[in-house]
Amino acid sequence: MNVNVSLSNGEKNYIIDGVQDGMRADGRGHFDYRPIFIESGVLATTDGSARIRIGTTDVLVGIKAELATVENTQEAVNRIKFFVDFSANATPQFEGRGGESYALEIANTLYEAYNNDNVLPDLSKLILSKTHMWVLYADIVLLQYGGNIMDAASLGVRTALADTKLVNVVVRPADEGKLMVDLPDERKLWSLDVSKVPLVVEASKIGDVSVVDATIIEENCATSSLFVGIMPPECDYNPSAPSVSDDDCVLTLVRKSKGGSLELESIEEMINTGVRAARELNKALIKRLNEEVMEPYKPTIHRSQTFLH
Repeated sequence: MNVNVSLSNGEKNYIIDGVQDGMRADGRGHFDYRPIFIESGVLATTDGSARIRIGTTDVLVGIKAELATVENTQEAVNRIKFFVDFSANATPQFEGRGGESYALEIANTLYEAYNNDNVLPDLSKLILSKTHMWVLYADIVLLQYGGNIMDAASLGVRTALADTKLVNVVVRPADEGKLMVDLPDERKLWSLDVSKVPLVVEASKIGDVSVVDATIIEENCATSSLFVGIMPPECDYNPSAPSVSDDDCVLTLVRKSKGGSLELESIEEMINTGVRAARELNKALIKRLNEEVMEPYKPTIHRSQTFLH
């Protein structure tokens, strides 16, 4: 979904021609992001939280863990549930069904990208017994819209999951052969391993060129766009691991989000653009999270405008 912006044919041609010449209207190249601000631990009432700003797009993410009782935990799938809400203050065009349908699309896209036990190695720890398990709820709120919601939401979820702390519980026998979940005498917290959590990037086709981080105006000039999700290879977070090329990365999602039919060459180009951007974003995010561990009280860090060179 695009927020409709009134543009004359001349303005559209100016934007499209600039993109094809390698100079976007705001001075960026095809693979450049707007300034990205990342904060974690911003909501005291959640188990993990983050706030992401990409340009003027502002997204808040909260993670809540709830204890669930089910008939058989072995049949449970994708123990992360996503909910997206677009504030009417973000843009009046998100009022009513228009915002609801796009919010559902973002939630479903993230669900598909995470629908793989390999992306969170610690998912097995969420199962406590045959009938008890932790269920994670990721609530995403769009505070302000400036284009490229998908990347902001994906970065926010990954950052919030890294910030999530779960209490260590024990399972004890109860009456009638049932089990009960209880807190141990010594309370301990544990964190999720998010090293393989996927990042989802939107690649937009403007003219004959694929770009990342499209603004509202650029989204109105794009003919099509793809959501591309990858599971980061080990070498992106472990320098001692063997290097992996973009072609060998594991895709967890490829989904067309707008536009008509695409030629195979265009699809391949957009996927390559998304993979390249996602890997660089992941490296930058890991560096940012490591800085936060070293300096937990350091204020928000301003990320470089250009992630890719």
